[in-house]
Amino acid sequence: MKLELIGFPLDHSWSPEIHRYFLNEEYTLHAMPEEALEGYFQARDFDGINVTIPYKEKVMPYLDNIDPQAAKIGAVNCIVNRDGVLTGYNTDAIGFMDMLRNNGIETQGRKAAVLGSGGGSKACCAALADLGAEPVTVSRSPKEGSISYDELYQREAEFQILVNATPLGMYPGNDTVPVDLERFSALEAVVDIVANPLCTALQFEAKIRGIRSLGGFEMLVNQALASDRIFTGTDMADASAEACMREILKKRRSIILIGMPTCGKTTLAEMVAESTGRTLVEMDKELEEEFGCSIREVFAEKGEGYFRAAETALAERLRAAENCVVSCGGGIIKNAVNMRYLRERGMVFWISRDPDKLYGTADRPLSTTRDQIMQLYRERRDLYALYSDAVIENNGTLPEAVEKILKQAGEIE
Repeated sequence: MKLELIGFPLDHSWSPEIHRYFLNEEYTLHAMPEEALEGYFQARDFDGINVTIPYKEKVMPYLDNIDPQAAKIGAVNCIVNRDGVLTGYNTDAIGFMDMLRNNGIETQGRKAAVLGSGGGSKACCAALADLGAEPVTVSRSPKEGSISYDELYQREAEFQILVNATPLGMYPGNDTVPVDLERFSALEAVVDIVANPLCTALQFEAKIRGIRSLGGFEMLVNQALASDRIFTGTDMADASAEACMREILKKRRSIILIGMPTCGKTTLAEMVAESTGRTLVEMDKELEEEFGCSIREVFAEKGEGYFRAAETALAERLRAAENCVVSCGGGIIKNAVNMRYLRERGMVFWISRDPDKLYGTADRPLSTTRDQIMQLYRERRDLYALYSDAVIENNGTLPEAVEKILKQAGEIE
């Protein structure tokens, strides 16, 4: 079968490896300008295609048939060529709905602000309505049935769910957020349909405010499976979106270890890297090599501010790293930006050790003595809890802690 994804740009897309997992077929990316669409559809040189930004509505005039649900939504992201007849479907709504259900997001009776007015937004609105929510489209150029961002902020207390169905925050524009979450008072969930990075800046802002958040990777996988069922004309009952996600995350996601000095991060990072085949990155060691001297000497000669700036610069470089195990310095959590960078492609584990088992060391400029390390623990424990995805108690054996990390990451049963 000749299968591909069309859209522009496509540098961010992980679709080929997802579809290859389900189909064991070649699946390619076909970035094209809008003026090439007409000739492409006239040639019909494909068996099936998926459609992404910005063409989910623009492809519809070129189709012979449109599935009733896709017609109702007003957008198509899946097209199959059967004997020269092109039929369009919408599997985005299926993928979005499955993601909300799988993660227990309460929708019944909730009001949802859906950012954006394109094909992705339309699919999300349809899914939310089917799940008993009241979706409201938010647009920079509002038309009948939608509201402006200014009106959204004025009415913010009405909304329990916020969905980002715009490309804002997508790689390489990772630093962009579509709204200021500080201005919302009643949100229960934030859902970002951007899949790359795994954790967008909007999701990070939700987390630090205690708001539950989801990213678009699971939706992407769910809609891909639904598309592949259409391409093949089979139920593909044996296919598992969850298994696909686990497989891809093993290759793509990094494991980030945070915690106090002497909690065991460095040794655990070495063991997890060896166990999983990931690249090991010890941030303090990397910085010492960069400085050409010890961290204690940097603190003494140039001050903590100089060290923290270098630490943030390293975290920024690591935001693009995949399939690593990163052992962070104990103070990495002092700057929220560090954690946003590291979370983009990583799952964060707080290596928690009983305070009685922590101890001061001469090479640690801020925790030489027992009193100093206990003071640091009191200052930092809430931040470790805030930024972590999982807490790993490291009070037993090291192999036990490694097993806990890999189980929480979904890489072993």
